[in-house]
Amino acid sequence: MLLHAGATSGKQWAKVAQILQDKFRVIAPDLWGFGETEHWSGEEELTHDHQAILVVGVIEQLCDGPVHLVGHSYGGATAVRVMLHHRALVRTSVLIEPILTPLLNLAGEQGLFREYVTMAESFMRNSAAGDIDEAWRGFLDYRNGSGTWQALPETQKQRFRAVTESTLAGFRSNLSNPTSLSDLNRLSPPTLILCGEKTTTPDRRVTEILREHTPQSRYELIPGAEHMSPLTHPAFIADAIARHVNAASHHR
Repeated sequence: MLLHAGATSGKQWAKVAQILQDKFRVIAPDLWGFGETEHWSGEEELTHDHQAILVVGVIEQLCDGPVHLVGHSYGGATAVRVMLHHRALVRTSVLIEPILTPLLNLAGEQGLFREYVTMAESFMRNSAAGDIDEAWRGFLDYRNGSGTWQALPETQKQRFRAVTESTLAGFRSNLSNPTSLSDLNRLSPPTLILCGEKTTTPDRRVTEILREHTPQSRYELIPGAEHMSPLTHPAFIADAIARHVNAASHHR
């Protein structure tokens, strides 16, 4: 079960799934507000717990038992909520730079926490002012380097503009994520934590905090990768997933 990053959809896993499909049945759902899943329409503001309920519904409907759960970025934060509340549904987990940014504040990394908050608030402020292109420029250039937005073809820019509202909801759910350091101690499935070698400092530090507090966890760097490693390094990601699942199965 592969959970995608914000501003994308289950399609982000196409290359990884193609490599894994000979060994596993691969399911990559679209989370609320992305891909072919409708926008969240609940009375409460969307949270990662709401996304987790959606994922649990997919597991219960399509799977005969617990799954190997993989979450990247926004989907990684949702994967953690699934494990906390529905442990019996998860055999193993792979977390690829999950957006658990509030952990930085809890771990005394206020400067790094403020760096992420500043970027998120800039996106929300520019979106509210109607300057959608500036919102996306700030976000994507922060993630992937200066000039990223400008270099995109117009078709890709249009796809990003189309998910602005869902991305706003995603930022709000990221900033309100209640996952605590003590919660990490309760993550019992064998867990592989992956981090891009060239990712942002806040994202890297979150993975290190995960490594420090999560039992049964292993940690690997993805050589040469930035944050969007499932798109840029699919062979490494697929191999890491397969190795982790096989090692956990052998250990059991």
